[in-house]
Amino acid sequence: MATPITVGVDGSANARQALDWAADEARRHGRPLLLLHACRALLRDGTLTDLDYERLDEDRTALLEDARQYVLKQAPDADVTTELAASEPDDALVDASARAGLLAVGARGAGGFAELLFGSVALHVAGHARCPVLAVPAGAAHPADAPPEVLVGVDTAHRQDAVLGWAFEEASLRGARLTALHAVSVDQGSPRLRDIADRDLAEALMGWSDRYPDVVVRPVVADSGAARALVLASGESALAVLGTRGRVGRVGHAVLHHARCPVVLVPVTG
Repeated sequence: MATPITVGVDGSANARQALDWAADEARRHGRPLLLLHACRALLRDGTLTDLDYERLDEDRTALLEDARQYVLKQAPDADVTTELAASEPDDALVDASARAGLLAVGARGAGGFAELLFGSVALHVAGHARCPVLAVPAGAAHPADAPPEVLVGVDTAHRQDAVLGWAFEEASLRGARLTALHAVSVDQGSPRLRDIADRDLAEALMGWSDRYPDVVVRPVVADSGAARALVLASGESALAVLGTRGRVGRVGHAVLHHARCPVVLVPVTG
């Protein structure tokens, strides 16, 4: 069975946006969709009465069912299931990532996922998730209205197979152009340094167009900081794809906070 696209659900408007994107990704990739809600209060630690626990369980189950019906109303044939976790939200998300092909979350939420992408919870989830994480900002376009462009940040100092593979696959599924951006601090008066940066980017992209001949690639070397270049380019993109190495670094943190499109964080090893 194909691993699901899993999305955090909490009833907020931004979580609904993340649900739209997760459902779109599930459709494009031909994967089932899993709706996850986590509630620490369901741990039954004795702070509530049995009746209160039952009511809370019913309330959160209804929240998930409402989200499921929302998806099915738009895509009646979608394979959609739900999961209610008695857990801290960050723990539930990290645990779910081990069984998911993609984990989608809203940048702002209510209740269980309210802190996601802001502070320690965000860093914990993005740094420990075992699958790519799709973070959807509140101002993101609906998937149907997203521009036909995928943006990928290329770090030529490290192997980028997982990141580039994800970006090329997404561009192919969307019929989108792929902008491969490599940002370096290059003195604009130094043609030699510019040539080196162009060569490094070309080498990183070598072979990928053979695997995805349908994808038009636009290589870009930006003479600015990576975070600034990626945030600016995100305004013209459906998705921005970045690699993470066990934690969200300075660039990833800045892009998560300021990108104008959803951001996919792909775990990278080596």
